[in-house]
Amino acid sequence: MTAHAHALGMRPEEAVDAVLDQLRSRGQRITGARRAVVETLAHIGGHPSAEELLHRVRQRYPTVHRATVYRTLDTLSELGVVTHVHLGDGASTYHLALGPAHPGHLHAKCRECGRIVDLPGDLLGPVADRLAREREFELDPAHVALSGRCGGCRDAAR
Repeated sequence: MTAHAHALGMRPEEAVDAVLDQLRSRGQRITGARRAVVETLAHIGGHPSAEELLHRVRQRYPTVHRATVYRTLDTLSELGVVTHVHLGDGASTYHLALGPAHPGHLHAKCRECGRIVDLPGDLLGPVADRLAREREFELDPAHVALSGRCGGCRDAAR
């Protein structure tokens, strides 16, 4: 089970079905490239970059072109079934967004070892509410990673 599927109590196959059902319910076609990207994201662990994802897609589907994978990631992100997270160093990572029945989560990146940590999706709710109320600003924290130090790096520094 992948980290994301496991956190949601889903097997990768269930995650694939859930995402493809979301696409179908919106009248979207299930192309070979879309299926390849969704299946690979469901089976890959962690938070892959586009390059890592491309490599894994091409292992299973060698005829899929680089541009097709990148276009498909963009399209699936626009459709809301894939989430991309900016890590602050120009890189982005991707994972499946499984819809309202499975609320999203936030990310933190250790500035020392690069580890990505999943955080509860409602963690910044009070901050978002305060910004909306006091600054008339709508916060969208799901697409960026918070920066800090993980427990392992913090303990190693002691």
